[in-house]
Amino acid sequence: MIKVIVASTIEVSDLDFAVSEITGHIKKEGPLLGNTVGLLFCNFEFIQSGLVKKLGGCLPFDIVGCTSQTFAVQNAGEDFMLTLMVLTSDDVEFSAGLSGPLHQGDEASLETLYRDLMARGKDPSLDTGLILAFPPRLSAIPGNKVVDILDRVSGGVPIFGSVALDITTVQRSPMTIFNGDHYPDLLVMVLLRGNVQPRFFSHSLPGETHLNRKFTITKAEGNRIISIEGKPAVKYMEEMGLINRTTMDVFYAFPLVVDYDNGESSRAFVISQVDADDNSLISEQDIPQGGTANIGAINGDLVMASTCGLIDQVKKTAGSCNGLLLVSCFSRTLALQDPLEEINLVIKRMRDWPVPFVFFSSGGEIYPEPNKKGELVNNFHQFTIVACVL
Repeated sequence: MIKVIVASTIEVSDLDFAVSEITGHIKKEGPLLGNTVGLLFCNFEFIQSGLVKKLGGCLPFDIVGCTSQTFAVQNAGEDFMLTLMVLTSDDVEFSAGLSGPLHQGDEASLETLYRDLMARGKDPSLDTGLILAFPPRLSAIPGNKVVDILDRVSGGVPIFGSVALDITTVQRSPMTIFNGDHYPDLLVMVLLRGNVQPRFFSHSLPGETHLNRKFTITKAEGNRIISIEGKPAVKYMEEMGLINRTTMDVFYAFPLVVDYDNGESSRAFVISQVDADDNSLISEQDIPQGGTANIGAINGDLVMASTCGLIDQVKKTAGSCNGLLLVSCFSRTLALQDPLEEINLVIKRMRDWPVPFVFFSSGGEIYPEPNKKGELVNNFHQFTIVACVL
């Protein structure tokens, strides 16, 4: 069994006070059991202030996590917060670590990390029941490739996690976090081995709501879309009114929905960058050349309904629950009039269910979902809200 403790703070300047808030709550809800790990999610400012470093130096267990943008815990939610979910257990082992640099797409580093963490286990008879993974946001190794590598090397162990996120108007600094240090290009990960029985829930947008203008991706290389319907990708999207050529801005809130023509559901993801040099579009996932695509349509009502529906489904069907991780794609937030709308809804729906939880926004969601045969398959998505019940 895993015992879950959630602590949080919005104090970023008075480091001693913030640390006392976190450690005081952990002590109050303790004691800690034989094996412990912490999952930390916060705005980049908590790294800049030195709080993350200070926590990493004073807590007696490994900490992994990433930057994010909106947060909620029991009875509190903000777009500026540091949250710490502590997992502690006598019959589950936690092995935490970080990869080497991934900015040049070094896939071998991920394989090495997994094998190293497996070798650290105290009891070799324990099976790995869950991988919690938090990749950096890098075009050199998109989210789906990270998932494919970890899925292959682990033999299909369920993977849950989020791509690091930072949305600011000045300089974006998405970071992964390990034991007080932060990294722009390293993946951090925890293996959970032993009596682990996670359950997973998800709701993806835009569903069946599209602009009804299908097109063919005529040329793509990895996660780069080069041409659509024989035209340069940027020009085609500009003609659709989705890109401003003057500023080369892309409207991040529109989901590009691609049919992978493999018998599974279509998938929605974000166009995150525009390459002005070759007029290509860069996605968070690899793009199938020759695939058919459409522009999905989402709005605030759909976002709120999906969040409400997911939480209600978890509460009704999850059974026993020691703790809950809720992750929502930040691009969904752009469809809301106020980013706090989803946070407030989460707090309201969770108020009558006394389960420790952390909700945070994501740059890309990693989770297992059933295929048409009912088998759990690890996937990378966006425009999705996902839940991991521990």
